Amino acid sequence: MKVRIKTSHQKDITYKTEGACAFDFRSSEDITFAPKEWKLIETGTVVETPKGYMLMIAPRSSTFKNYGLMMVNSVGIIDQDYSGDNDTIKFAYINMRDESVEIKAGERIGQGMFVKIEKPEIEIVTSMNNADRGGFGTTGNE
Repeated sequence: MKVRIKTSHQKDITYKTEGACAFDFRSSEDITFAPKEWKLIETGTVVETPKGYMLMIAPRSSTFKNYGLMMVNSVGIIDQDYSGDNDTIKFAYINMRDESVEIKAGERIGQGMFVKIEKPEIEIVTSMNNADRGGFGTTGNE
């Protein structure tokens, strides 16, 4: 996999332990969130996702605990062809606290994980020919 790092705040992209399945991204700039404000945090990093994979980005487990920030779209799906020289990875966060939050350049603000994908053929039909299940907590209810 190729990685282009366009900032001095992201030294490398590595799995930090043998058992790690994700790698960290760092903020490329100082950024302040007002209460309940959302912003994009720029990483200054471009990732060329290997063929047959997608890059999934998500918050680190400590992001909400330390900063009160939640990713506005829960996870990010980065397509394989988003890898131009200026296609940097960005994280969309909202400040859930009642006070301002500051992120310093170089702070770890999210993580990335490669997920193998399959692309089955899509067929449009008029009926699924299956029983309706209900969804949203109905499994196991009589």
